[in-house]
Amino acid sequence: MNLRIEMKQSLIAILILTTFFFHHTAEAEFKRMPYNVVLIMADDSAADNYGCYGSTYFKTPVLDQLARTGAKFNHCYSSPVCTPARVKIMTGRSGIRNYVQFGTLDRDEVTFGHMMKKAGYATAVAGKWQLHNGDRGTLAPASGFDSYCLWNYPGTGSSRYWNPSIMQDGRLLETKPTDYGPDIFSDFLIRFIERNQDRPFFVYYPMVLVHSPFPKTPDNVSASGITARAKGQALTNFRDMTLYADKIVGRIVSALEKHGLRENTIIIYTTDNGTHRSLSYPFRKESRQGEKAYATDGGSHAPLIINCPGIVPPSIVSDDLVDFSDFMPTIAEITGANLPEIKLDGRSFWPQCLGKKGHPREWIFQYYYPKFEPAAKAHGQGMNGLEIVWAQNQQYKLYRDGMLYAMKDRYENFPIGSGTDSAADRARILLQRALDSMPKRAVKLQPKKAKSKTK
Repeated sequence: MNLRIEMKQSLIAILILTTFFFHHTAEAEFKRMPYNVVLIMADDSAADNYGCYGSTYFKTPVLDQLARTGAKFNHCYSSPVCTPARVKIMTGRSGIRNYVQFGTLDRDEVTFGHMMKKAGYATAVAGKWQLHNGDRGTLAPASGFDSYCLWNYPGTGSSRYWNPSIMQDGRLLETKPTDYGPDIFSDFLIRFIERNQDRPFFVYYPMVLVHSPFPKTPDNVSASGITARAKGQALTNFRDMTLYADKIVGRIVSALEKHGLRENTIIIYTTDNGTHRSLSYPFRKESRQGEKAYATDGGSHAPLIINCPGIVPPSIVSDDLVDFSDFMPTIAEITGANLPEIKLDGRSFWPQCLGKKGHPREWIFQYYYPKFEPAAKAHGQGMNGLEIVWAQNQQYKLYRDGMLYAMKDRYENFPIGSGTDSAADRARILLQRALDSMPKRAVKLQPKKAKSKTK
């Protein structure tokens, strides 16, 4: 009897130990699996163009679902136009350290492509490049990407949508009038994911959507022609383009699910700057004007959604500040990649994605040298009178020229004087310290060349 009991107890102990061993071995094996990262950045689309940020006019069902089942940040800020935003997100550094000129990523900058490739990741970029201009510009392979499929790249033409001009891994694609650029880019990335499903990968997708011009999408082609753009259709087409961008995100999600990668891939969605200033659109009970290129809130207030089932808890809504310089250290913390040994301005927001406190920012610093010179009329200073510098938090914004505004004053019509509001005065002190903590002048920006006079 005692022998049978001892044998039974031994079997139970073996079963428990075996279960414990396999559970912890599997858990350890899972922990050793690096996360994949898919970073998607739409072009010219402010936060208020999304359902999950309060819009009822724009329809974004896929992204709304990703926000509901993941993390959504209410205070993410890019830059007012594409180049400074793209350079900042790729390098983790403020434009005051690395901005050269419009359309240029300085060849000496270390990007998240370099970082991820060095970490052993397969890397790919698709969509819009526009970072090769001038003597200091650079190309995708030199920025750490193994494979690319890009518009606005050396050798390409002007068309990004229908009959697009696209360079793919050194070859100019042959396209037809019925070919739609965003489909080509997403198909390229889906194939890349399929090829690299057995190794960690980093995908950077700077979309061409939803930038002007505003042609019809494949879901809205009329009998009058593929690129029909009847007068007065810009806003309608822009709304359809926003929905199509959302659809493409859904395609990528489906591809990850198909290959069993969904629970091991962190999806990040944001945008490079505000909505095109030619567009007026409804938002709740008001009509809003696109503020692309302006330093006002609508020029740089971007959506930020992070999703990964089983890793990022559902329904995380954060009011913490996020700057575009934060993406590089966040991706490093997600993947275990080593940050480059250079001066960075960002900090990781990955803990907040997991529902933890993290290390929230008290302020964001912004340096902006506008291509659209009227944007500098209000606060332009420094080189050529065009440099715009400010610091902000969730409630207030202080320009280097001393002008303070409440963030709720969307179009900055009511400057706040010193001594008129105690909360504003405290914010002024904080934000002035932020301004004082950063370099006083742009390191790489060059003055405009004087125009030669001809007799």
